[in-house]
Amino acid sequence: MFGGLLLILSLGVPIAFALLFIALTVLFVTGGGWDALSLISGTYWSSVATFTLTSVPMFMFMGAIIAASGMGARLYAALATILDGIPGGLAVATTVACAVMAAVSGSSVATAAAIGGFAIAEMRRHDVPDAQACGAVAGGGTLGILLPPSIPLIVYSVIAQQSIGKLFLATIVPGLIMIAAFASYQILGALRRRSRGVQTPRRPVASLKQRVVALKDVGPFALLIFIILGSLYLGLATPQEAASLGIIASLLLAGLVYRELNWTKFRLILVNTARSAVMILAVISSAIVFGYVMTASQVATALTSAVGQADVSPVVLFICINLLLIFLGCFMETIAIIVVTMPILVPIVQAFHWDLIWFGVIVVINMEMALIHPPVGLNLFVVQSVAPDVPLRRIVFGTLPYVFIMAAVLVLIAVFPQLTHLLHGKVA
Repeated sequence: MFGGLLLILSLGVPIAFALLFIALTVLFVTGGGWDALSLISGTYWSSVATFTLTSVPMFMFMGAIIAASGMGARLYAALATILDGIPGGLAVATTVACAVMAAVSGSSVATAAAIGGFAIAEMRRHDVPDAQACGAVAGGGTLGILLPPSIPLIVYSVIAQQSIGKLFLATIVPGLIMIAAFASYQILGALRRRSRGVQTPRRPVASLKQRVVALKDVGPFALLIFIILGSLYLGLATPQEAASLGIIASLLLAGLVYRELNWTKFRLILVNTARSAVMILAVISSAIVFGYVMTASQVATALTSAVGQADVSPVVLFICINLLLIFLGCFMETIAIIVVTMPILVPIVQAFHWDLIWFGVIVVINMEMALIHPPVGLNLFVVQSVAPDVPLRRIVFGTLPYVFIMAAVLVLIAVFPQLTHLLHGKVA
């Protein structure tokens, strides 16, 4: 199964069709021919005809509206003014802006694209090296899949059959730790450049009045975050209802407050969101069918039994799982990795009695690393698209420190799994 899957993927076949083809072939051979294939249609339909998955296209739609409205550029400019005067203030503003954008979009690509163009241009204007400027955007953009509402985390929740609300809560503390680690690195980097005598252009430091005025562009995002996460964690709305409220609020902000949303742009947003949503849902459906065939053909059971009888220590197994996810990140997109590996890994994790909520956070941090390490790191190419004159090699060099920071946070969460449960039980 896995050899055939890798072979078909290497030929350039889309992941959804590759998964479905292998599943159908194995079921045909081992399940009794054509009669066995009649089971697939019901499984394929029921895998996406769930209320849980409706939040995926809804959060994608909201992120696209926000990205098209120019709110990202306003947010970055406001935070750059508020944080003016601290070492590495522009890079730190990039990280914080990406974190705020992540909290209302759920997408790494949308986060990096919305913040990237303006942030890189501003940092370069103040003589921040290209590698550091691009690295800050690429690294900060990965927060889009860690902080709620994370689309890959929603996909994981469906496959692992875990509560979306609990998974969202579990990522907040690790996300805040990640933001603090990124900002600390950026501040220390700026201080180190100063100690080496690197001069930056002198400019007036923002006044208190300018900082207060800048808050008006942070306010809409604070409102959106309160509407989405506040309604969710206070028990006032389900994730799907919270996404609906977020869409209404973002449409009002983009169309009535900022007046940057016309019919042509809105139609393009609808078309692009529909295309992306169909792609993701097709991958999820095929992956669930793939997992069903693995269970029906006893492959998953055999793998779990083999791992359990191999007398491998939990630490060694945990390291191997993380190395597998990082390796796959060199070649595959994050959602594809989740839908291919989770049907295999979830039963193994359950056999070792590991917490699936904690494991979901571990998986998403690995996916963050996959977004910014070559050769397929998607955020690398998003950043290059907004800064086309910067060589990819320099962008990669600037993002490597963020990969190591993520690895350090991953180790921290692995050693102290209780960090993922600090907020459970404290929010309705």
